[in-house]
Amino acid sequence: MERVVVEMPINNGFSMTCPSATPRKRQVRFSARHDIILLREVIAQNPFGSKEPGRIWARVGEIITAALQTENFEVDARRCRERTMLLLDYYKKQDFPSLRRFSTERLYAQKEDLLHEVLELEAERGLLASAEGAKYQDEERQTRTVDELNLPEQDKPNITQMLSAEAEEEHEQMSEVSAAPTAKRPCQCCCQTYSEILSFLEKRSEAEQRLREEELALRREE
Repeated sequence: MERVVVEMPINNGFSMTCPSATPRKRQVRFSARHDIILLREVIAQNPFGSKEPGRIWARVGEIITAALQTENFEVDARRCRERTMLLLDYYKKQDFPSLRRFSTERLYAQKEDLLHEVLELEAERGLLASAEGAKYQDEERQTRTVDELNLPEQDKPNITQMLSAEAEEEHEQMSEVSAAPTAKRPCQCCCQTYSEILSFLEKRSEAEQRLREEELALRREE
């Protein structure tokens, strides 16, 4: 750990140095092995599925710091989160050279498998958020209905007019569908999420195939 010194004035005009009360933390560098340890712990703790992700990321940092104590490898919640999201960003963008950096084939294969699991956890968080939003809307609708029932008779909404308006709106929607029979209804959020993952995996497979072909071509030239 680095020692930071500051100058302290004294009565005779001279100054002296003394250690700072808050020493600067050493910036650690993640190796391929450290990345694998981090990703395994992220999957085990799953901060994406928690309502208190900050606390879970802090736990991930504490576990990794304790496990790598002999290496003086100290990380906090922010460092763990930033490193995980950086690796996940490389994976989503199919930036395989960045993921392969300083990795053997065996370590790279492990890292790729772990990142796929982390990507699924992140996708599940999106589905949970959508479900929570739908649940909140249902609760709001129920609360509004109860409030309307408790209103004085003269303040209650005209149900007949509301039903007529809804019927007209439904009729207009059916007319639009009839006018465009080939139009597809939008897919649900879960279908969109998993179709995006499937499309991503297909693109990744194609990119890996191209990378293997380039490596084989280079070996043949050698």
